[in-house]
Amino acid sequence: MIGIDVAKDKLDVSDATGKIKKEVNNSIKSIIKHIVRKIDQPEQTFVVCEATGGYERTLVKALQEAGVPVCVANPFQVRQFGKGIGVLEKTDPIDAHLIRRFGEVVDLQPTAPKTPEHEQHEALVRRREQLMLMINQEQNRLAQTIDQEVIRMIDSTLTVLKSQQNAVDRLIEGFLKKEAETNPAVVVIQSVPGVGTVTTSTLISDLPELGALNRSEIAKLAGVAPIANQSGTRDRKRSIFGGRSHVRRVLYMATLVATRLNPVIKKFYIRLLASGKAKKVALVACMRKLLTILNDMVHNNEPW
Repeated sequence: MIGIDVAKDKLDVSDATGKIKKEVNNSIKSIIKHIVRKIDQPEQTFVVCEATGGYERTLVKALQEAGVPVCVANPFQVRQFGKGIGVLEKTDPIDAHLIRRFGEVVDLQPTAPKTPEHEQHEALVRRREQLMLMINQEQNRLAQTIDQEVIRMIDSTLTVLKSQQNAVDRLIEGFLKKEAETNPAVVVIQSVPGVGTVTTSTLISDLPELGALNRSEIAKLAGVAPIANQSGTRDRKRSIFGGRSHVRRVLYMATLVATRLNPVIKKFYIRLLASGKAKKVALVACMRKLLTILNDMVHNNEPW
């Protein structure tokens, strides 16, 4: 078992055998020389690192190409695990050791390799999310100013951002059409009323487990499962948190549309409101139901 703490320029390594350097540059050349070549039995070695917003990709790709199983763990789970075993300090070497202990205790599955097409599709989905965030920020600034020169600057920026968004949308549509030729899940997902291109591309790229897990597991993975908070006589309201926030945001927008266009979700939403549920609670329940429907459809390869 090997635990690796990933930073932009370096990797801190905790190796049970002690054969690998404790600190390695985060570059393909250094990873191959000081990590990959030091692993004698690749298929019997398991490497764990954390998701770091992209800095882990070079490491993961190098290990996968060398046939070494590697898991990109959720940083929140690793930190909670550390607190649970009394590790309160935080340095890069301590984090690497903690990640290794996390991998030794928790039953983790290797992260599946991604094709170049999948990586490009994922990059486009990320870029679209960034563009939408910047557009929203600029529109908020536009509403808060009365200076004509500033308004012209913001309008100019918005024109560029929206042009990029349109270009990204066209590329994503092209990827989905090509993906549909080999991946039946694309056609199945797009057949659901209320689910459009953005939701489909996000689920394909960011939730590849769709159809492979049960309804409880997929809901927790997307962060739409109600988490119990009960102890003794105290029983607080359940709430959702964690999971893949980007998937949850896109699923929320799809659910808003589905409450108007999807007959099953619309009926369910109206029934929840009629029973006295708050709109936000009803929407979350509809998000979970929509995800469950999609999960079952993909699993059974049955369009709407």
